[in-house]
Amino acid sequence: MFKRRNPPRHPPDRRLVLGGLAACAIAPRGFAQAPARPIPVTPTLSLSARTIAARLDGSSQAESTLFRLLREPTLAAGSVTSPENTMLRLRPGTEAALAVSNQLGQPLALGLRGLRSTITAEKPVLAGGESGLIGLPARQSGSFLLHPMTPGFASEQTGRGLPTLLVIEEATPPPVDDDLPLLVSDWRLDERGVLESEFGDVRDAARLGRLGNRLVVNGQAAPMVRVVRPGARVRLRIANAAMARVIPLHVSGLSARVIAIDSTPCQPFDPLQRTVTLAPGTRCEVIVDMPVEAGKEARVEARFATPAPLFVFRTDGEPLPSRGPVAALPDPGLPPAIRLQDALRVDLTITGGISRAADAALEAVRRQAAGLEAYRQAFPDPRRVFSINGGAAGDRPGEPPGPPLLRARKGRVVVMALRNQTDWAQVIGMAGHSFRLLHPYDDGWEPYFLDTLYLAPGAVARVAFIADQTGRHAIRSTIADHADAGVSTHFEVA
Repeated sequence: MFKRRNPPRHPPDRRLVLGGLAACAIAPRGFAQAPARPIPVTPTLSLSARTIAARLDGSSQAESTLFRLLREPTLAAGSVTSPENTMLRLRPGTEAALAVSNQLGQPLALGLRGLRSTITAEKPVLAGGESGLIGLPARQSGSFLLHPMTPGFASEQTGRGLPTLLVIEEATPPPVDDDLPLLVSDWRLDERGVLESEFGDVRDAARLGRLGNRLVVNGQAAPMVRVVRPGARVRLRIANAAMARVIPLHVSGLSARVIAIDSTPCQPFDPLQRTVTLAPGTRCEVIVDMPVEAGKEARVEARFATPAPLFVFRTDGEPLPSRGPVAALPDPGLPPAIRLQDALRVDLTITGGISRAADAALEAVRRQAAGLEAYRQAFPDPRRVFSINGGAAGDRPGEPPGPPLLRARKGRVVVMALRNQTDWAQVIGMAGHSFRLLHPYDDGWEPYFLDTLYLAPGAVARVAFIADQTGRHAIRSTIADHADAGVSTHFEVA
């Protein structure tokens, strides 16, 4: 998680917790929040979901098929390597829209993680060749992840690179010298350097999800290199768009201050050991200051056993003057505090998947036909590899929504206990609301809002939020293979 270098000495009163953040989704039926009425909009961004061919390994002559959300005027320049094709920008304070054309040859539904507004869509799921208009009230500034949520297809669409950063700028942005996207993911390449096409494999779903073997940043193999002026201040908008990989991001040779997490501003803080850990679907914004001397190199790297550089900065030219302390972003206008003692309390318990002992026994044949057959026998229905609350609350791809995890009146305080009783890490994302991560015994909370939470095997965590957005809201894994394999439910606010 995000750890402050200097956490507050005194936690807040155990009875109080901030809450009330709405995250919205353009989702398949059963997941989208029910709007009161459509918002009249004028298209401002025309996007086309398309396939492109690219060579992903410099030593390979073979091409792979990737998916991209490309702006219509720049289709001809649909480069794999252009950061502009991984970030869309809108001005604040206007009623906007995304006009989406689906040219993938498979159904498409999109989710937008982090926005606190109702979104409407004429067609929640677009068939191949269809187009739809997505209303987008751009009254909230921040960095949001536009990502596929298509039942049965989200795994492939994520793995082939469809996720995109959407930025709604502040009316008065903080003073910086550069504003860069850092959309991090990974590819699973075969020995020829070609993207492996076995998406939705039950062998991945029953374990960690699909892990790649090549890190990717902004649609190209890492690292990316950028030349900047000495002393430059750079705003990094970072999102983990990987299918399953948790990425500890470390800044080397830079000072860093976190200013927003999961699309919500926070008080700027210096992350512990200059590292933030991003689970799939997580976003954060970081202000970094470059070295003041020319000829220096600084890095943003994945802090694995062997650090892997993602973004490399090199200083050149005349130094820029210091900009002073990093200021906080505008107040997001969240409620000040709520009482926890009268909260509606509910458990969400995840079970299932293959045990580590059984997985170890299949290690020698996992990637062979015999291993696949063994997994298929263990999990004859790939939509029921995992279950929530023993199957009492769960949504399955292609089926009507099941019973809700909970029903709450608008304005009710909810404390949810999340229990991972599987042998594998789980990552849970909540639509419609953001939450505070509570300390044990409800005696405090982390000093920022989240809408995505990493749960280690066997872990229990408690979160609190105000159920202030009416409708049906998804709670599902941000690991696409797990979401399609049963880690998906919803709650209702009336």
